[in-house]
Amino acid sequence: MNKLLLLVFTLISLSVFSQEERQSLSGRVQVEGAGLDGVFVINTTAAIEVKTSASGNFTIAAQPGDAIAVYSSKITAREFKLNKESFVNQPLLITVSLQSYELEGVTLEKNRVIDEVSLGLVPADQKQYTAAEKRLFTATSGILEPLINAITGRTKMLKKALEIEKKRMLLEDIQYLYSDEEVIEEFKVPREYVDGLWYYVVEDTEFIIAFKNNDEGAARLLMYGLAEEYLKLINDE
Repeated sequence: MNKLLLLVFTLISLSVFSQEERQSLSGRVQVEGAGLDGVFVINTTAAIEVKTSASGNFTIAAQPGDAIAVYSSKITAREFKLNKESFVNQPLLITVSLQSYELEGVTLEKNRVIDEVSLGLVPADQKQYTAAEKRLFTATSGILEPLINAITGRTKMLKKALEIEKKRMLLEDIQYLYSDEEVIEEFKVPREYVDGLWYYVVEDTEFIIAFKNNDEGAARLLMYGLAEEYLKLINDE
């Protein structure tokens, strides 16, 4: 693993020297014009993360072509790439949407839940889809709509939204398994970087496979290695 890490960091270093030097990018994360605090803004290309202030402002090292992810448990995650125009008019305004939660059922009395199944609207054995899956299905079914969406790029956008939603759900599952205190004490990650670790871990294919297979031993072992890599990236900033 050490040799692989050395190779990766060598390639990253060569890439950095071949590109223009990163500069400070000022930005603001907002919802309907109001700044949002406590949101992580992550330069996934350079492995740099910052957190928005009380007014939603942030400053991060970046350059055109860098991939930026905006994440918080209270918003719908966003991912995009910077271009030259991103640095012209600063602060860069990033508009996000607050996370919405759908009510799946309301319990009126003991052992009785009113939902689509109990009302007879949906068969009990029918697969239940998330909001993003429903939107994608609608966009790719029928005759004319898939063609129109293919031309406008809406299907690609919905597929990306579905991918982000799946990552968000994975993040929530992983956070349920490992408490913040456990990560701080066992994996030695500073409290202010715990949320960033989850975003780093969810991008690791090997860990996700072990996690989905309920192989807790393998997942925990991989967590040690990923936490070590993550801490090294932070210390190298």
